[in-house]
Amino acid sequence: MSLRFQYLCIIFGHILCAVNCCVSLQINSQPVPFLANPCDEDLLKSAVNNVFLFLSMQGELMAMKEQLVREIKEIKKSQESVPPATKKPSSCTEAMRQENGKYAESGVYELYLPEFLHHPFNVYCLRDPNRGEPWTIIQRRQSNDTDFYRGWIEYEHGFGNLNANFFLGLDKIHALTHSRSHQLWIQLVDFENQKSIAKYESFAIGNAQDKYELIALGQYSGTAGDSFSYHSGSKFSTKDSDNDKSSGNCAVYSKGAWWYKNCYDSTLNGIYLGGEYPKSQEGRGVVWRTWRGEFYSLKYVLMAIRPKYYY
Repeated sequence: MSLRFQYLCIIFGHILCAVNCCVSLQINSQPVPFLANPCDEDLLKSAVNNVFLFLSMQGELMAMKEQLVREIKEIKKSQESVPPATKKPSSCTEAMRQENGKYAESGVYELYLPEFLHHPFNVYCLRDPNRGEPWTIIQRRQSNDTDFYRGWIEYEHGFGNLNANFFLGLDKIHALTHSRSHQLWIQLVDFENQKSIAKYESFAIGNAQDKYELIALGQYSGTAGDSFSYHSGSKFSTKDSDNDKSSGNCAVYSKGAWWYKNCYDSTLNGIYLGGEYPKSQEGRGVVWRTWRGEFYSLKYVLMAIRPKYYY
């Protein structure tokens, strides 16, 4: 029998029965403090009032408990009605893959790499012409509409129109190439509409502290010749951030921005000069030296990456 119940029995026993006033009440061999003198009328009234107060509090506590249970049920019900958050894609492969296993059309998609960038970002995803995994375009030149002779901040965060001329941004290229191992595909077109490609088995750049150094560039294959391996290990340079190994600023000399060494075999962010140009403009075009030489500015350039392995 609980101690509270024993107290109640003793109190109501006093009210209903006459008890020897000389007896000191005990429970479990311990004296009951407020009933040490059961014939004291004031103590008896106080004890009875405490009992009724206790009983009234029990009713309030039960009501509070029932209200709390109802609120918890409502919260659970509202949580169940909210659809689970969907995981944002981290690559164009994930973004474009449909339920039937095929890939959606090329276009702008949102990617998210929270381990490397705190916010989602848009990219242009391109279906592979050979029906392989899609590519993420990191740079495209197709007209003279966009100025590529820009400063460090713009190259770091990207600029242009994803559906036309643009540079994705060094911070995003770093995030993509460090999320997993990537390969690089470069497509070149001249003003006679001849096409050529250069592929590299691996491609990665460092972080901002490393000045986005070209830290990984794998084996070359393709038809354009290798005009990029010369730049391996070079930091990125712009007109206001000179990180090359030349005594001057190669970015200023070439009117562009690139992983210049001393200075270049390629410079795909140079001035859009429209084909052959005079020696007085040396190094200032959109140049891939091993294909059309250093005095020819290309019509179209595309740089794209995709993961080497899929899980």
